[in-house]
Amino acid sequence: MDAIRLENFREAMRASAASLTDAPCRDITLIHHNDTDGITAGAILRKSLLRSGFSVENIPVERVHPAFLPAIHTPARRLILYADLGGQSADAICRHIREGSRVIIIDHHLPAAGEFPALRQVNPEHFGISGDSQCAAAAAACLFALALDGGNEDQAALAVLGAVGDRQMTEGRCEGINALFLDTAARRGDLLPSGAGGDTPWLFPRFQDRDLREVDRLISALAVNGYYRRGADLALEACMNGPDEKVLAFGVEMAAVQRDRFSREMDRIRREGLPREDHILWTDVGERFHPLGLKAIGLFCEEIIRQGAAEGEYYVVGFQRFSGENPYLGGFAGGETKVSFRVTPGLRRSIERGERPDLMRLVPEAAQQAGGFAEACHRFAAACTIPEERTGDLVALLANRASVRA
Repeated sequence: MDAIRLENFREAMRASAASLTDAPCRDITLIHHNDTDGITAGAILRKSLLRSGFSVENIPVERVHPAFLPAIHTPARRLILYADLGGQSADAICRHIREGSRVIIIDHHLPAAGEFPALRQVNPEHFGISGDSQCAAAAAACLFALALDGGNEDQAALAVLGAVGDRQMTEGRCEGINALFLDTAARRGDLLPSGAGGDTPWLFPRFQDRDLREVDRLISALAVNGYYRRGADLALEACMNGPDEKVLAFGVEMAAVQRDRFSREMDRIRREGLPREDHILWTDVGERFHPLGLKAIGLFCEEIIRQGAAEGEYYVVGFQRFSGENPYLGGFAGGETKVSFRVTPGLRRSIERGERPDLMRLVPEAAQQAGGFAEACHRFAAACTIPEERTGDLVALLANRASVRA
């Protein structure tokens, strides 16, 4: 980890933390993603801000949708902090910031180009630190927490859990800022070596000594699968205080729903196959994943690859229609589809060799041309939202762009 880059990033966190503590208002709203990385970021920020004397409102969301922004930026909300999202939607957010309010975005996705003076944006990518491999959103949130108070190092284990959820731990090791928090959590005894092999050989005592991958699956069951039943609230509580029997039972229930929906869909794919256009393989689950949250389609794309249904060099694309009702922000006009993207191992190697475009180059422009918007793009995993009648257009745009070698 480059010491100068890290110190510059820390200094930006200190300045952002000071902009909150200097504010006369003590009520703050946290808008954060509902996957494991976003939930852990939200829990870290909630705990640290409560300790600093703030009243904290958490609103977990599946994406920053333009229709949500008027419901978020109300006159009563003077301090708003986005975590694990917002960086690629800074322009839209700026259009809804009210006079006298303060907005901070703590994100690790590659941020949108441009200057946004109406808000503060703190992103490792601005400092030459990879948000894909060296700094999960939860790690960025933990740096912010330490800027508030050094005593918040007890949140380091959650930062590591966020990195695991974002697939930033390999064979028990992390890179960059993630590695710093793994060292801290291990030193404090907040994570314990399991003695087993695998990618996540660490036990989390707060979660009854479950290993980190098992905890990740529990948080996903609660906050992703159970999102429309406000399971994200249970996930936040579990991260802060450990899971009780109610939380564990709900997690088991929603994990069973996911297994059922995924199994049915994989059976359909085995019967019918996956549509293909050039290097694009796709599936449209419509509303068949109900009541699972929208992150489910990304997890299902991973399942397609894991089960060998997409062998070769392919971008795997999944479409899932969503409800016009948000459990935290109310109703809005529907008629849109969530799109998730993953890449097969063979394609990933081609991307790493510079032979094919990664998803950050492929998705945002194609989504815009299809009448939608990109929301959370990494190199090998991405998401966007488009009108449901434009799915065919998006596939054609992707196939055309993917056919051109990088």
